[in-house]
Amino acid sequence: MRLSLVVPAHNESTRIERSLRTYREALGPEVELIVVANRCSDDTAAITRRVAEDGGGITLIDVPDPIGKGGAVRVGFARAGGEFVGFVDADLATPPEDIERVLAAAARSGAAIGSRWLPESRVIGRTAGREVAGRLFAALVRGLLGLKFRDIQCGIKIFHRRFLPGYLAASRVSDLAFDAELLLLLQEAGATIEEVPTTWTAQPGSSSLGTLPGFVKQGARMAKTILLLWWRHRSTARGNATAR
Repeated sequence: MRLSLVVPAHNESTRIERSLRTYREALGPEVELIVVANRCSDDTAAITRRVAEDGGGITLIDVPDPIGKGGAVRVGFARAGGEFVGFVDADLATPPEDIERVLAAAARSGAAIGSRWLPESRVIGRTAGREVAGRLFAALVRGLLGLKFRDIQCGIKIFHRRFLPGYLAASRVSDLAFDAELLLLLQEAGATIEEVPTTWTAQPGSSSLGTLPGFVKQGARMAKTILLLWWRHRSTARGNATAR
């Protein structure tokens, strides 16, 4: 199997069927879709199960406990069987052709991420609040963790499975800052990560950062996580320097 693509889903019953059918039809049998339904109080799991029965190529993991988006991605990665593994958001903000472009880049480099902020990128319908939140977070990550990517949180990332055991062993972040930890761990493992321009379309109800209460709550949590990652990264670097 060429690619295992994890789809973390929390209460996505209004759009999960369209996303799964679109991705399955466009990406074909070489792509395994792994839906991790995390603490859903709606029909996300039932709809996923029905779509999977209609045509195959889809695995459902139903997790009743709250494990966060990062935790859901990690659970899905642990079940992945593809030569490449990655994740994509459940809202279809990233079109199938961009997944194929990111996969091609990962095949060249070992790892690749989508980016909404490269000159060739196209962003449709992004709110000002979400734009500010994303850029503030990216600036914080660049400053503290030394990750030079323009877009830390675009919802499509793919890497070769040789990096998977190390990631699963070291990953701890379950909140929305898990993207930054993933990139940091890939970089520490020696991966060359290519940033690929994407066409990204905002979807209604997809952002927990686009409102002031969401920004304050999630932003504070993510900032705390980044500080913890900075401390962990700093301690690891010091330990390596001492060992030498």
